[in-house]
Amino acid sequence: MEYVFDPGVIHDCAMTGLGKPKPAMFDAFADAMAVSYPDRLDRSQPWIFSNAGGAMIQMKVYYASAFEYVMIWGTPIGSEGHSGRHAVGFWDTVLDGEMWYYGEGQFERRVYKPGDRVYVGPGQARGMNFTNGVWAVEYARGLLPLSLPFGLADAAISTLDFATVAQTVTIYAALIGHHCQQPHADGSPPSRRRQRIGAALVGAGNALTRRLRPPEPYDEIASNTSWRHGPKPALSDGAAAPVAPLPRPNGSAGPE
Repeated sequence: MEYVFDPGVIHDCAMTGLGKPKPAMFDAFADAMAVSYPDRLDRSQPWIFSNAGGAMIQMKVYYASAFEYVMIWGTPIGSEGHSGRHAVGFWDTVLDGEMWYYGEGQFERRVYKPGDRVYVGPGQARGMNFTNGVWAVEYARGLLPLSLPFGLADAAISTLDFATVAQTVTIYAALIGHHCQQPHADGSPPSRRRQRIGAALVGAGNALTRRLRPPEPYDEIASNTSWRHGPKPALSDGAAAPVAPLPRPNGSAGPE
């Protein structure tokens, strides 16, 4: 099997984002990858949640085939869980925060900081803690479909986040399609049939992902009592109109 990506090159590209604010950190990585691997990444896919092995993160997948993927993942609030035991090898470069790992028979945590690279090989597993938040580049190599049940089981059975399950599948389909339209790992061009299949997967996958996207998060932080009155209507000059006091329990108006 010839692979498209080299783990060392991906690590070097990840290092270009160190010290930058988010999301410039992620853009720096993608820009560096575009130089090393022209046209290989699809930067258009959205960020989505991932619940696997008890850990909750979000991820942006840039490339996927049946045997490789490249993504950025992370969490701003921390999480922990089980890495899973896969027939796939994983290389992670820490961009921000810390990753704490341990394996069977290890009695002290292994601490990985920005710039460090972690490798978990086929048949291996780790306990993971992402402290208060971590962001990392991940490259996986191996028979990826065997790992899909691990990646989808928590969302399908535990959190019941069917929107994430469906988006994971449609994004993966679109990225497989993108891969099919690219040259093979040895540089030979894809067949016309392969290109047509790829174009169909890209079109269907992206269309379904757009339809499945939930509303954007509502991030306004309201005061503890704002729920009592709701939004204040605006006057003609743009100022907020006064809100009538709520009735008291006995029917009279006035402050509570």
